[in-house]
This record gives sequence, C-alpha cells and structure tokens, in this order.
Amino acid sequence: MVLPCSLSHCMRTLLLLSVSVWLLVGCAGTRSIQEKVYSLSRSGKTASAVEYLDASNLAESRTDRLLYLMERGTLLQRQGEYRESNATFEEADRLSEELYTKSISAGALSFLVNEGVVAYTGADYESVYLNYYKLLNYLALGNLEAAGVEARRVDEKLRYFSDRYEEKTVFREDPFLRMLTGLIYHAQRDFNNAFIAYRLAWNGFLLNRDIYRVPPPQILWSLLVTTAESASLLREADEFRAMAAARGIALQRLDTFAVVLVNNGRIPVKQERMALFPSGHGFPVKIALPAFVSRDGGATTVTAIVDGQRYQAELVENLEAIASKSLDDEIGRVLVKAIARAVAKEATARQLDNKANGSAGLLLRVVNLMTEHADLRSWVGLPREIKMLVAPVATGTAQIDLEQDGRPLNLKLVLPATPVGFGFVQFF
Repeated sequence: MVLPCSLSHCMRTLLLLSVSVWLLVGCAGTRSIQEKVYSLSRSGKTASAVEYLDASNLAESRTDRLLYLMERGTLLQRQGEYRESNATFEEADRLSEELYTKSISAGALSFLVNEGVVAYTGADYESVYLNYYKLLNYLALGNLEAAGVEARRVDEKLRYFSDRYEEKTVFREDPFLRMLTGLIYHAQRDFNNAFIAYRLAWNGFLLNRDIYRVPPPQILWSLLVTTAESASLLREADEFRAMAAARGIALQRLDTFAVVLVNNGRIPVKQERMALFPSGHGFPVKIALPAFVSRDGGATTVTAIVDGQRYQAELVENLEAIASKSLDDEIGRVLVKAIARAVAKEATARQLDNKANGSAGLLLRVVNLMTEHADLRSWVGLPREIKMLVAPVATGTAQIDLEQDGRPLNLKLVLPATPVGFGFVQFF
C-alpha cells in the first residue's frame, strides 16, 4: 500500500487543518457573542448581557482582549454602571496604546495565515471613541473636571493623527468631538478655549463635509457667537453673526442650556467579500477582504420640549461614514498582504506537487482555502450616528421632556453649578 504523503507531511497538514478550524470557529464565535449581548441589551436585559459576555470565549481571548473591553464598557454604561464602565474603558485605552506598536512577529504571523490571528488593535476612530465614552460616564457622574481631561485626551489623539497622516484623507480630525470639547470648556466658563474649540469644529465640518456628509450644525453658530462675546472677542462675534445672517440662520442667546447627545442606531458590521481565482492546478486561490454592511434602527427624530418650545436634534457625527472611509483608506494595504499571502501559499503548494504523489500540495491548497478569511472584527457597540440638541433652560433644571419619533420620554440631566447641563440617550 502506498501512502499519499509521508507521516511528517500528514502530521503537519493535520496541524494546519486544526488551526484553520480553530480560526473559523473563533471568527464566527466572536461575532455571534457580540450579536447575542446586544440582543439581550436591546430587550432590556443588559445585566444578563454583561454576564453572558464575561462568561464567553471572548473574555478569555488574548487576541480579542481589546474588543472584549470595548463591548463590556459599552454595556456597563447602558446599565448605568458608570464607574465600572470607566474602569473597563481605561484598561481598554491602555491596551490600545500598547497594541498600537505591535510586534514584527505578530505582523509576520498575519502574513502567513490571516489578519485575524493577531491581537485586535482597533481602528483609529475606535481609539478616540474610548475617550468619548469615558467622557460621557464622567458627565453622568457629575465630574466635569474629569470629563475635561478626557476632552483634552481626545484633542491629543486627534493632533497625533493629524501630524501622522498630514494631508492624507484618513481619519485625523473629528469636528463633533471638537465641538463637544468646546461644550466642556463652555460648562467650565472657559469661554476663550470654548470659542477656539468651536471654531476648530466649524473648520472641521467644512473640511470634511464632502467626506462624511455632515454640514456644520446650525446650533454651532449660536455657540460661536455666544462664547466670542463672553470672551470679549467682539470682532470674531460680529464675523460669525454676519455669516449666520447671510445663511438665514437664527441665532439663540445661550446663557444656560441643556445638551442632549443621542447615540443613534447601530454602526455597520463587517462582512467578507471574497473572490476565487484559478491556480492552474485544479484548485482555486482565494482572496478575502472585509466590507461594511449598513444596519437599520435608531430614532428618526428626537425633540426636546422646553417652555412650550420644540428643539430638534441635529446630526453631528456620521460614524457609519467614518468607519467606511477608514476601511477604504486601509483596504489597499490589506489587499496587498492578501495577494502576497496567496502567492506565497500557492508557491509552497506547487513545490509540494512534485512530492508524495502531489497529495501534499492538494491538501495544502485545501488548508489555504479554509484559513484565508478577512478580519471582520470591529467594535459593534458604537452607534451609527450621533445627534445633538441644545435647548435653553433655566439654572437648576434637572429634567427635560423628550420625544423620540413622537413618543414621550423623560431625561434626567446632570447639572453641576455650570451654564451647561448634559444628558445622553441611546436608541437602537
């Protein structure tokens, strides 16, 4: 009896097959866990969602540790466990920095197998949004000073990305987060820095309008004029007042006001797009790439009713567009690695075609086909978009009435002794 391959060849093939099965189960398992926990959360069982996540394989995964921390921090915030949520996000933030300079050996491993075998480092926008969620937690706890620290951390990261990418059209600026930073300064009565942050936001909205499809929110003009006047920047106040008038924008005097942030909908998820190419040896070569797929959900309109006046939330952040554009900017590098990996694997299989009656080469092609998969990991707990409404309120207002698509809601505000009160809601 003639064996199709040597024992050593067979053992290596079985080992590779085992690895491939582990990879397939791992990738599928991660997404399944994420979808399960948010299904529980949407049905009002967020505590059960946290328990399920903590008991899942994702909690034990070394390569997906950052992903686990991101999702856990998000769920804890939805549960109202703001301190524990921030402790989790703080660990995630530290880990994100550590993983940013991943080792050469990890990069080599992803070249040999696929991207999904190395530690998930997160996208740039995900790194920045760790600080956004920490900021929300501090606002909910009434700790404006700590929220200001997170706002400055956002600024540091954005400046780093801006310097790193220079004129490249990648995620290196976020006008909404600049605007939010301005609101924190505004709440601290630091009107000069608030105006600077608002002006950076205004410039960012104009610069990125064609990329992310979010124009400058109308309320931003009122914030610019209000803080310019409060900081005695009268020339700047007149300039923005004139520009607003030319656009037919009615300005509001914002002495004390409520800010409601609406984390709306669900960010798109990655799915695999693959292509098979003939190898000339009876078995195809596979190229697999990730692509974002949109999801429905969330509120269409969010309105505040204050003293009989209605104030509607405006779109201030399009995370769906940010995620898609970030992936587009990265896809060239991913494609180059995928092609190089496919070429190297096929070359190895051809070398084995002349050995052991060609069976080893065939088996290796089977393994290659099974193990070549796109990296579909992402932070699925992020919203699809963020809306914001600003409504003038009297000092000491602790609650305002909201409507979500015509349905009434009550929202408690966190109002420290500042001109600005904050609240946030999540709609799936």
